[in-house]
Amino acid sequence: MGSLQLSVALIRKIDDQVRWLGKISNSRKQIDFVTAQRLESESWRETITREVAWELDLDRKRDFIVSNMAQLNVEFSAMLPGHEEPTQIACAFYNVELYRKSVLQQIESKEGFIWLTSGEICDGISEIGIPLNPMIVILNEQANVIQRWESDATGDYQ
Repeated sequence: MGSLQLSVALIRKIDDQVRWLGKISNSRKQIDFVTAQRLESESWRETITREVAWELDLDRKRDFIVSNMAQLNVEFSAMLPGHEEPTQIACAFYNVELYRKSVLQQIESKEGFIWLTSGEICDGISEIGIPLNPMIVILNEQANVIQRWESDATGDYQ
């Protein structure tokens, strides 16, 4: 049985509703979250901090903060698409908060990023018809970290 250790960034934007940052992979024609495999000498938090800074081209000391503790840790075994045997998966979900509106504008001006509602994530497909990476769907189904109703609520969240 193979194993996989992942950290997942939960990057949230709140305006009239809660949305989550996804990145579009044109080569695989699907949407992913910022995720990273944990390296041997890294903590879970260091893993996702490194990946957020690299993938979003942000300064890790000025542009964002990763929560001190994981929002949720899960371990489970699952049959992944394209694999012949189950994989043992350990995953840590971290909240990532972006500082300043300029950082948000910087991300929104880049091609390849999309804000998703909780319903789109739970359904596994975006409003514009691009599917989510099956791994993200499996992780959310196992962890239930993003719930369908979160984007439906309105009001002042901050």
